Amino acid sequence: MSSFTQALYHLDTALELVLLALLICGPFRKRILFSTYIAATALLDVIESAAYYRLGWRSPAYRTLYWTDRVALDLLLFLLVIVLTFEALRESPMRGKASKTIGGIVSVALLLPFALLRYHHGRVHGYFDSQWFNHASQIWNFGAAIMNLVLWAALLASRRRRDPQLVTLSIGLGILTSSAAIAWGARQWLSEQNRWPVDIFAAMAHIAAFALWCWLFRPKTARRAPPQNAAPPDALTTPS
Repeated sequence: MSSFTQALYHLDTALELVLLALLICGPFRKRILFSTYIAATALLDVIESAAYYRLGWRSPAYRTLYWTDRVALDLLLFLLVIVLTFEALRESPMRGKASKTIGGIVSVALLLPFALLRYHHGRVHGYFDSQWFNHASQIWNFGAAIMNLVLWAALLASRRRRDPQLVTLSIGLGILTSSAAIAWGARQWLSEQNRWPVDIFAAMAHIAAFALWCWLFRPKTARRAPPQNAAPPDALTTPS
């Protein structure tokens, strides 16, 4: 790992911790699932960094930890997109049809890695090895990106009661899921020595999403109220 890539990962972890602090001080209960996802992401990244420097990235223990974390976060992200989509469809007449669409996307995305990746490139592969996890992460992130498109469609349809916070959350989710699907797909065709541009792309997209969310949940500065003894504007007159 180059020093530049390390710097990106450290910046990413710092943004995760800042965002977690902003959520704890703000809408933690209102966005409990989103806050849980951010807390899990920050905690697992800290654990992974400690394991990376202690064990090395070629260590079987580190690889097991890394892929277990990726699967857990991918599935939690998938659940988050589903919950936010149903929140956007709460009072929409499209809720019934959208529920069937969402159910179909979820079923296909969750089962496809087990059905498709057993036989790949004409060979039989085992489940839960590095190659299987790589393909599964690509499929799950691609499914989450499709789900996010459903979320955007629901937000566009609800013009009267569109939640600006939910819109910005969905933009960050779109950046996160689509970039991850692209990165996991590109990594399959590159050797370990040539994956650094893809890793940098994925890290920068992750940073962009978390920076957007930090901006979204930043403390709002309250407008200063005028002094109680101040005269109203209409009462101000110019002396003759």
